Amino acid sequence: MEDPIPEDLEVPATFRYSAFYDLLADAAFQHRHAKAEEDSYSMSRYARASVLAASLSVECAANCLLSSLGLSQALHSELDRLTPIAKVEAYLRLRAIEGFDRGCVAVQRIVELTKTRNDHVHPKASAIPASVNKPQDGGENWILPFNIEGEHWKHLKIPKRSMFWSSTSSLAALGAVASFYTYLFCDLLKATEDELHRMLPSRLEIGDAHVLTVFDEIRTELRSADEHGIDFSFFCLFDASPTQQPSNNSFKRTPDGAT
Repeated sequence: MEDPIPEDLEVPATFRYSAFYDLLADAAFQHRHAKAEEDSYSMSRYARASVLAASLSVECAANCLLSSLGLSQALHSELDRLTPIAKVEAYLRLRAIEGFDRGCVAVQRIVELTKTRNDHVHPKASAIPASVNKPQDGGENWILPFNIEGEHWKHLKIPKRSMFWSSTSSLAALGAVASFYTYLFCDLLKATEDELHRMLPSRLEIGDAHVLTVFDEIRTELRSADEHGIDFSFFCLFDASPTQQPSNNSFKRTPDGAT
């Protein structure tokens, strides 16, 4: 008979937090709400949140990759000034992994996604061509109808100005990050399940062992993205089948946090 675990057991451990899956789930969650909205005002707000979360997930992934290398603080600080795509390329070169193609569509979409995020968070006044139609009598005020049409990104196919974003934009952003992560983690890195879990999610480290600390709600959200044609199953957080229950190495959300 095995000895019972002592009630006062206390083992030194380290909790390493990564926002990667939180951001990816945020992007899927906000897109789901954008798609469910019928009025353009609400849809646009959800779509903006989704696009921004998708873009931030790429930066977080790039930072996770660099952190996994165990670089000196000085080198890490210098690399931290690079763009997300440059960080990814630096990581691959430091690991002597060849084949990264900046010109492929999967990468170009992320370059554009990063630019549109930067434009949104560092807003500047811009001139957009418009056409004005015949004024209409609106009673107390005159109504001046006008039309504006913004430019679209070449590869991402979404408007460059966030004021035009809709659920179509958030779906495009989700599809872009899913394609990029497939290209990076599956095609180039050929990462195993264990390697993915050591690089990307939050985890509890006890000696040489690590336990994933991913909320069941996040797993469910990412699995449900399949309903929109987005496949995140290669992250090995859930079975491809929607009937498969989450793994035991996860957190359940409680009013006070995770348990």
